[in-house]
Parts: sequence; structure tokens; C-alpha cells
Amino acid sequence: MSNQQRPFSPWASTVVLTILTLGAFAPAASAAEFSAGEHTRKTIYHSPQTPGFTSWVGAWVMPDGSLMVSFTQATGPIEGRQPAPKDVQHKLTWPPPGQPGYDMTGLDLRNVHLRSTDSGKTWTQVSADSFKSCMNGVTNEAQTALADGTVLRGVFGFYLPYDPDLPQTGFVQRSGDGTNTWSKPAVPLDAAKYMTWPRRIRVLRDGRVVLLAGVARAAAGSQTRQEFSSFVEPALLISSDNGRNWTGPVAATIAEQRGGWTEEFDVAELVSGDLLAIFRRASDTNRWQSTLKKTDDRWVAQKAGPSVLPHSGQPELLATREGPILHVATSGIHSTSDGGASWHKLDLPGTAYYPRALQAADGRIFVFGHVGGDDAYGKVDQAIIMDIFRLKSE
Repeated sequence: MSNQQRPFSPWASTVVLTILTLGAFAPAASAAEFSAGEHTRKTIYHSPQTPGFTSWVGAWVMPDGSLMVSFTQATGPIEGRQPAPKDVQHKLTWPPPGQPGYDMTGLDLRNVHLRSTDSGKTWTQVSADSFKSCMNGVTNEAQTALADGTVLRGVFGFYLPYDPDLPQTGFVQRSGDGTNTWSKPAVPLDAAKYMTWPRRIRVLRDGRVVLLAGVARAAAGSQTRQEFSSFVEPALLISSDNGRNWTGPVAATIAEQRGGWTEEFDVAELVSGDLLAIFRRASDTNRWQSTLKKTDDRWVAQKAGPSVLPHSGQPELLATREGPILHVATSGIHSTSDGGASWHKLDLPGTAYYPRALQAADGRIFVFGHVGGDDAYGKVDQAIIMDIFRLKSE
């Protein structure tokens, strides 16, 4: 993938907001003063087909305390399907050269949603809306619940080339009935100016919503996937009306460091009110980290640098009610209580692929991911895995 950058105008690097992390902050304590206990792991879902394809998990807590998980499921024949048209293959730079098994054209693709009302003991499928694509996922990671029970999700419309009526950029949808039905797509940024890939949706303490996204300053659909990946920058979009309207993009990196990033990053609020940010880079295999500094009621991105955290996929951060912020990854779970200046590895196994983490009302931490990796269809018997543990003070 080329990382050559075209000229890029700096975005606004400040925004008036206060970032939420669910639950009240405990007094700061050293991350080394905490350990993990009561760890369990189990499979909560397997596709009706073997080998199964279930990938790209989202996870959140509903206002009533129930837990929800979402993921992409594909079923259908492994061989004998028609490939994507050549123009679609070119536009999406897909499937990867010499790997036709990644083309999902002709499969039954669904966004599956599960719900647990008994703290993860049992799970019930509540919905499975269908979509058509040559790609292996378009949403699920960017989903969460609002205080009124509305589920909000971000979808990468560029990955839906078989439906010309859909925006060819990131869009947001709402569900008021527990994910059974969804609203019409709403584009958060002007599609004539930006291509946007929603990656995370977080709810803020004051009720605002922040959408973490990869953004390229280009009209929707004007770039190939490879071009978009070369120009993308991590940014925040902010909504003060429950995701109906958005302001931004707010740059997550300083202007002098533009280039070489990906759309994959996450943020969590520190006790000080600053934002700890962890990034996945395109130009190297290091995790990078920085801080968005709070100055009065404004946020300013600071210079980023390599982190001691080991390389993995999409960063996942969880601010716990006990105080530490967790970095959750296949390479292990680390905690920090000093804004990322130091990280302490918990005595836990690495997670399933592309994990999502939440903390339930009883304090237990749940981590969801899928078996395997970014796999060609039919090559790995995937399933959805759940880890549960508690943080314990030493």
C-alpha cells in the first residue's frame, strides 16, 4: 500500500466538549496495584455453517443493563460463486491480488445482533439484517446505545457498491426497537468534501456523542480503496443531539505529523480530563500514542510517538470504574494509571481477534472478539468468543 501523501489542509484541532467514560472515576492508583481475577472464556456463537464466518465484533451495554454484541456473518458456497465485476474490484482494490477467497460476492451477508439479559450466561439473537458486498464487513464495530435505548451505528457505505442508492461514504443509522429496524442513512460529513469511515462511537459524559473515524479530504466515491487508505487521517466527529447532527472533523493528530496513519484508533478519558489516544500506523508496526490536552473547555492534539504496547489490530481502550485504563488486544491486556506513561501487563491471555470491551454494572469486564483473523471465506472456522474477568486491587 502506498503511503505517499497529497497536500493536506490542517483540520480544526480543538473542540468544546467533555469526554465521557462510563462510570465514576476512582482515585488514581498505580496500574501495578491491580491484577486480574476470575477469568473465564467461552464461545457464545457459531454460524449455522461450518466452517463459520463471523467477524468484526461490536459490544455495548444497554440502559437496562443487558449486554449486546454485533458481528458480520457470511454463509453460502465457498466455491462456484461469480466474482465481483472488474470495475468494483478496481474501485475497492478487492479481493487482494491472488486471493479470490476474500471476495464475498454472492454470499448471504448479515449484521447479527445478540442480547444477554443474564450477565452473559445466555445469548439470544434479536436481529440479522442483510447486506450485499464483495467486502467482508461494513459495520458492527461502530455501534453503541444511547441513554434512551436508541442503538446508533456507523456504516462504511463505500463498501456497499451493489446498492447505488446508498451514500458511498460513512453514514449513521438509528434503531429504536433493539436493532430490528434501522433508519435511513444520515451522512455525518459533507460527502462532496469528505470520505468517512466510522470506527468507534462513544457517548460523552454531558450526553454528547463522539464518532471516531478515518477521514480523507476527498469527495465520496472519488478514490479507490487504496487511495483512500493512503490519504486517511484519524479524526473525531461530535454530536450534541444524540447523533442526528455532527460537527468536525476534529483532527486527532497535529498538522506536522499528518501522513502514515490508518483509520484505526481509540481514545479514553484520563482522570485529569485529557484524552489518551492509541493509534495503529500504516507506515510502521508500532502502536503510537498521544494525548489530546484539555485546556479550559478545549481539546488540543499533542505530538504522538511510538508506544511500548505491542503491535496488534484496531486499538481498543476501556476506562474502568476502578481507575486504570485498559488496552485490550490479541497481544495481551495492559493497564495504565498514569496517562500512558507506563503500562502494566495483566496476567491474562491475549484476546480473540479485533476485541471490543465493556464493563458491566457488577464491575466485571467483558471482552468479545472472533476466532481467527482477517481470513478468506471458508479458510478458518470462526466463532465469537467472550472473556470475562475482574480487576482486583493488590
